[in-house]
Parts: sequence; structure tokens; C-alpha cells
Amino acid sequence: MAIPLILLFGISGGEILMLILLVLLLFGPKKIPEIARMLGKGLGEVRKVQREINSEIHRYSSEVEGEARKMETEVKKEVEAFKNTASSTPEDNKENSDNIHQTEETNQGVEELSDDDLPLPYKQAEESKHKAE
Repeated sequence: MAIPLILLFGISGGEILMLILLVLLLFGPKKIPEIARMLGKGLGEVRKVQREINSEIHRYSSEVEGEARKMETEVKKEVEAFKNTASSTPEDNKENSDNIHQTEETNQGVEELSDDDLPLPYKQAEESKHKAE
């Protein structure tokens, strides 16, 4: 079984020869180099645009990647800070709870606002909260 030497989009060698003859008849031997030059320039422009698009995509993706890395380091720092405060000594926790009790005692003397003293958005939120219950 013979394997065809030229296969291009399912076109056989005989069909390619017919296309070449047809192009020669339509444009003549003097126009074919000009057409080939125009096709080459067109392909060059397409490749140039493709390179520009790829470079833009690469530039933007590197910017986004840099921002993501910054955010990742910030989050890691926050997590470490939280872990450090959570793993503080029991004496520190006792001091913090004493401070909370002192704040609660101080706040007991403060008069609470009535619903009439609240701004309109807060009043609406309170009303919707009571309706939901």
C-alpha cells in the first residue's frame, strides 16, 4: 500500500498541481512573485500582532501575579499575628478579660439611645429585624 507523499487538508498531489497551474494561468508568471511577497508581508504582520498580544497578556498576567503574591504575604502576616495573639500566655488572657470587664462596667453607666434617636437607616434595619422575628 503506497502512502501519499503530499497530504495537505486532504488534497492530493494531483490536485495541488492543478491549483498551481490555475494560479499560473490567472495571474501569469510575473505576478506570482508579487502575490507571494504580499502573502509573506501579510503573514509577517499577523505574526507581529500575535507577538504583541502575547507580550501584553504576559505583562498583565505578571502584574496580576505580583499583586496576588503581595496579598498572599499580607494574609500570611495577618494569620501569623493572629496565631501569636491566640497563643499568648494565660496571664495575658487574664489581663484582657479584666480589661473587658472594666469596659463593661464603664458602659453600664452610659444611657442607651432610644429608637427615636437613631438615624433613619438604622431605624429601618431595626424594623425589618423585628418583622423577621
